[in-house]
Amino acid sequence: MLEVVLSSVGSAALVAAVLWLGRTWIKERLTASIRLDTERDLAKLKSDLDRASQRIKDLALAGTSANAQVEGALLEHRISAVNRVWESVLSWHTVSAATMMVSVLSDDWLKENASHPGTKSTFEQLLKNTDHLNFMKKQNETELVRPFLSEQIWALYAAYHSFLSARLVKASLLAIPGIDHAEALSRFNERDLVQKSAPSEIFAAYDKNPYVGTEPYLRYLREEMLMQFREFLSGERAGNLAVQDAAKILHAAEDLAAKSSATSSKAQHEKNA
Repeated sequence: MLEVVLSSVGSAALVAAVLWLGRTWIKERLTASIRLDTERDLAKLKSDLDRASQRIKDLALAGTSANAQVEGALLEHRISAVNRVWESVLSWHTVSAATMMVSVLSDDWLKENASHPGTKSTFEQLLKNTDHLNFMKKQNETELVRPFLSEQIWALYAAYHSFLSARLVKASLLAIPGIDHAEALSRFNERDLVQKSAPSEIFAAYDKNPYVGTEPYLRYLREEMLMQFREFLSGERAGNLAVQDAAKILHAAEDLAAKSSATSSKAQHEKNA
């Protein structure tokens, strides 16, 4: 009986050992299989990520190359546009006598003397050798290069151009007889443009004495344009605030230009009538 019991206990222990070893072996096999599958999946995922990363790099390189080609093609046009604008700025010196003379005349003086024959004679003489109509036509053609310039550059140029254009229109109006000069000239508001496009100290100097304040204002615009030219051609970009300031200046310049054009057209109509 004792032998039977011992034999049964031994067999049970053997079976338990076999079962334990079986479970351990199965567990190890499953663990190894799972590890192998996981490593295989990770290797595949890494390979996919590497290929995706390479495609992104290739696309980025292609985009950079395409952008460089576009920038290279545009650079020549941008340089040409900058040259055209600066030539236009410098060409205003040819009519500076007429534009500066206008700034000497106060509103009160114009009300009393704008239609005087002597005033007409003076401005006829100032404009005699300028061919100001063709001059203005050529100046207005500068707008053809606007698409190749930044908004900041164009706003500064528009302020410069509109300010002096209005002055030249005033001078040409004073050379036309038979119109209400004082009423026509009262429509111009270059003060608003100066206020919106120049620092407060320059505006204050202009507001105190337009004749004395004219050159500091124009010099400020020229220097700002030159600074913008350098930044523009070097590829630097302006911030949102600069763009907002440009829009404000441009609006004032366009408003003055529109009033100048409308007043000049009306005066010519009255002269012909």
